Amino acid sequence: MFVILFYYFLNKSVIVDNKNHNYQINSKFNNNLLTKLINFNYNEILFQLKINTSNKIIIKMAQLFRFLYTDDRSRSEVFTFMIPSSFILDLDTELKSRDFTSSNQKWSLSFHKNNGHLNTFLTLKTVHEGMMVTADFGITLINREHFTRNETFNEKNTKFTFDNASHGRKSFVSIEALCTLDFMDERGNIQCELEVKNVNTAFTYDTQIPPTPTYIRNSSELKYTSGTFSFGNYEWNMCIQPKLDSMGSITFLKFYLCRLSSLDHLCRISYRYKFINGGFVHDSGVIEQYSDINGASNSYRMDKIKELLQITGKFVIRIDLLKINSVFPIFLYPLSPQPQPVHFYDRDRQAWMMESCIEDNCFILRLFYIDINNIPSGYVRVMSFNILVRNQNSAVYVFKKPVIKYYYKRESDDGLEITTTIDVNEIMSENSGYLDQDGCLTIEMELYYSHLLHQPEYSHLDDIIRKQKLQMHREIQTLQQENYSLEKQLHAVQGANAPINQAQGARTKSFENASASSTSSSGVGTSISSLNTPNPNLVNPNTQGTPNVVKKYYEQKYGSTTNMAGSTNGSMANGQNLIDKNPQMQQKMGNARNASGIFNQVPGANANNPALNNMNNSDNPLGAGLSSLSSTFSSGIANLKLTASNFQANKFTSKLMNPFSS
Repeated sequence: MFVILFYYFLNKSVIVDNKNHNYQINSKFNNNLLTKLINFNYNEILFQLKINTSNKIIIKMAQLFRFLYTDDRSRSEVFTFMIPSSFILDLDTELKSRDFTSSNQKWSLSFHKNNGHLNTFLTLKTVHEGMMVTADFGITLINREHFTRNETFNEKNTKFTFDNASHGRKSFVSIEALCTLDFMDERGNIQCELEVKNVNTAFTYDTQIPPTPTYIRNSSELKYTSGTFSFGNYEWNMCIQPKLDSMGSITFLKFYLCRLSSLDHLCRISYRYKFINGGFVHDSGVIEQYSDINGASNSYRMDKIKELLQITGKFVIRIDLLKINSVFPIFLYPLSPQPQPVHFYDRDRQAWMMESCIEDNCFILRLFYIDINNIPSGYVRVMSFNILVRNQNSAVYVFKKPVIKYYYKRESDDGLEITTTIDVNEIMSENSGYLDQDGCLTIEMELYYSHLLHQPEYSHLDDIIRKQKLQMHREIQTLQQENYSLEKQLHAVQGANAPINQAQGARTKSFENASASSTSSSGVGTSISSLNTPNPNLVNPNTQGTPNVVKKYYEQKYGSTTNMAGSTNGSMANGQNLIDKNPQMQQKMGNARNASGIFNQVPGANANNPALNNMNNSDNPLGAGLSSLSSTFSSGIANLKLTASNFQANKFTSKLMNPFSS
């Protein structure tokens, strides 16, 4: 079997064929290593390449070198990867990242070249049957010149399941565009950002428990176990234990969430059950508890057996997994004359030390990262954690928000000194519950996330993000200035038009009064302006039919429905006859026509109103518009006599057909 490894040494490759011991050197490199290649076996070559520090080895992998947790409602996490130039320019068709953790699940980012285009996919690595992880994610290739030239795509409410664990975008961007545009740095590397947010994990399990199980001697031996699922990089399952009465019938069920992965520390997990059987749904609410070293946790008791099991005993259990954090208990003796350091290990098997003391009536904690020298060279470890001081009834967080620390390879850690706000007298009090009989105090270090990032030093790659941030800030400032300028112009126009609007409002009001009096005197009903205002007690757009009560109301007030739903010509004739037979209405309509003449005189000179004189100016668009409005209004008044009654009849006819429409 041929084992072929590609190593890039000074941006060139060494191809090793382990079976035939043939070696191809594509570039010059360390002469001592070259002379010894033939005498080394595969493992020795790998070791020699790793320990050679005089030159850099470039491995084809998308390195994670920056991470950001925004701590917002969507729980957004931003991962920044580096796509090496060797992948873009060489013949390799696939590039993957190391597995990384986001929202308590393990993921991987991959890139594929296909027909001159770059395909990008996000893959859920920890997935089992029955699991479904929904997430919003977006991938962005960073342009070095301006943020508007970034190549990006976003996916919302994406479902990652056992049958479909990868999602992304085919033909995301052409490779030619990446090579020609300003995406590559001086080394040909490309910066890629992955944002993951709104991640929700659920496990669904279909089970069947007979309401009356077969008789067994010990009811504690009767257990039902679900399949396996992953959460927080741990393996879990669920156990169901029925409790039987003397007749062998199930009285209640106990549900246990069991951790299968072995740990030497605790973990705090939040979740909720949903039990479904047809129309019956029972929600347990959010459950937050500890999972001990053995993986055991407290049970949830289900008493609604008849509704859940019904006849067949088949039902569905859905577990929504919300949050999980590793917890490391530390036992300190703060009252001892000398600080007593306590050593412990985190979930990555890295050694830590904590000690406590009381100085100047202050309770102080000191935390040291003992294995800081074991961090790989060229990497930085970013961690987020908080510290709790526990008593019998509750726990007090030392920090209001989790602490974020960056650790890089060095000889020793200077330590983190924490001055707490807990009253020393309260700690020493016997009734406070902080100290046990031996004077021991329980401290918990709660770890939220930990990532190993490439390139710990500040570099030009960080300048790109700062540059785009500055560009976005300037764009926002420009838009704000434009918005402020438009608001000033709008305010000035509104101030200049205030006298004109007042004059026009007075004339319009006189006309409305005239038309209102004319319609009211005719006995038709209300004014025309009031007809355009819907009655909030009657209008309901969502109602399609007309109730009988409303029909009777309209028939009693306005007559029969068939008479009001006549033709348009008939309505106009009836309206004309109504006006001709009513001398008072004819007089009101004449007053309305006289009122319309006022608008015809607006463009004329008026020494008492300079605003009206300014409207006659041809350079004033408001004056030209008002002239057109007055001519249109005059022609409309001429037809008012013919359309007033018709408008009234048609309005009530439509209301009768559907009085709840606007």
